[in-house]
Amino acid sequence: MDRYDLIIIGGGSAGLVLAVAGAKLGKKTALIEKHRLGGDCLWTGCVPSKALLKTAKVAHNMRNSDKYGIPSVETNPDFQQVLNYVRSTQNYIEEEHDNPERFREMGVDVIFGDGHFDSPDTFIVEDRENGTRRTLNSKKFVISTGSRPLVPAITGLDSCDYLDSENVWELTELPQRLLVVGAGPIGIELGQAFHRLGSEVTVVQRSNRILNKEDLDVSEKMFDYLSAEGVDIRLNTEIDAVEKRDDEITVTFSGTKHGENGENQKQTFDKILIATGRAPNVEGLGLDKIGVQIGKSGIVVNKRLQTHVKNIYAAGDVIGHYLFTHVAAFQAQLLIKNLLLPFRQKINYAVVPWTTFCDPEVARCGLTEDEARKKYGDVDVFRLEQSDVDRAVADGETQGFTKVIASRWRGKILGVHIIGTNAGEVLHEYVLAMQEGIPLRKLSGMIHVYPTYATSVWRVAAKWISEGTLVQTLRRLIRSG
Repeated sequence: MDRYDLIIIGGGSAGLVLAVAGAKLGKKTALIEKHRLGGDCLWTGCVPSKALLKTAKVAHNMRNSDKYGIPSVETNPDFQQVLNYVRSTQNYIEEEHDNPERFREMGVDVIFGDGHFDSPDTFIVEDRENGTRRTLNSKKFVISTGSRPLVPAITGLDSCDYLDSENVWELTELPQRLLVVGAGPIGIELGQAFHRLGSEVTVVQRSNRILNKEDLDVSEKMFDYLSAEGVDIRLNTEIDAVEKRDDEITVTFSGTKHGENGENQKQTFDKILIATGRAPNVEGLGLDKIGVQIGKSGIVVNKRLQTHVKNIYAAGDVIGHYLFTHVAAFQAQLLIKNLLLPFRQKINYAVVPWTTFCDPEVARCGLTEDEARKKYGDVDVFRLEQSDVDRAVADGETQGFTKVIASRWRGKILGVHIIGTNAGEVLHEYVLAMQEGIPLRKLSGMIHVYPTYATSVWRVAAKWISEGTLVQTLRRLIRSG
């Protein structure tokens, strides 16, 4: 039996952060991964999708370069070369950052294979590299096995070789007609990318708006942008059935935009991409045997990320709180303190930023306007159009806006919502301000380099001085006096 101080199950974002910390702090650490280090982010999520989006934007810019005085080109992307570029980015990151040998050189025992708990302190793994069954004992465990695409129950779907965010990267040719089921971040990102690469894309959504976790103004604006670009988005739409015949897939729709004269609408596609959510990877680990509880969203943990079994913790998608790579890394940093250092700390999700990397980007941190009004009552809302940002004008990237929700009197930032080029980068100044309690008036006094997209932060903060409730009230008092 091999004995460790810490065993991590799952080599994604959280697992890798913990493995490095364990080794550097002198703890005997094992990292168990059934497939490849890097997790969904490197192989099926963040990295390949962003590389694909970049190639799609290049193609889009080539077709629209005439606005810059450069003759436009009606390009026909080579899909295999596009995928080659995507894979090259993955291979580079794997070699430079997620190479198993790099972790082994640090002192981490990297084990590839499937395994399960035999008891709260014993894990049995089939070591694929050595062809042996190993029994591992540890004082502490962290489960970070991630998630997988959640597939809805649609009649006939299993017959059509549907795509999801994992196997879409195995395509050998660009689908001419693509149906995307789901209008969350994955569906919107991939739908726009395939549209720009040459597919006829239809996106269907059961609810009445896309990106339904975003502020309503953001959802509506992105719907307008994508629709104007040529993406067919159908809201309030259900898929009743799917039927595959030869090389075509017939889909039957129903909903408020369909069913005229009592008949559902049918349409044919070449491929269907499912993007309707994620499910935690908990099967086969033997968690029920040892008392680790699983809820609707994933493994149940307390605010210290501890399961009902006191020596077993969990982090990342498998606990279902926020399914983002950066949140998994944030959770891992907390576990470093709770497991490896003489500190005890509770997780705090008060300031969690995220970005959907469509074009223009959609970035958010904090409350939507509706959430803020329900929680605080009256609030101040400041909005700046991207066309008022000089750098955006110079770049010809004027789509979008910034919307900041703040407390009426102190200008405390309650929520930030940005649509625009580099929105995910600009967001971080707001994130720091929110985390450290820096009000808008202080941001207005900070020097920002001109011309940059970040000057939008200064412009919004300055609105607090001219338009905020406190300032307006003081002006009225002075006038009345």
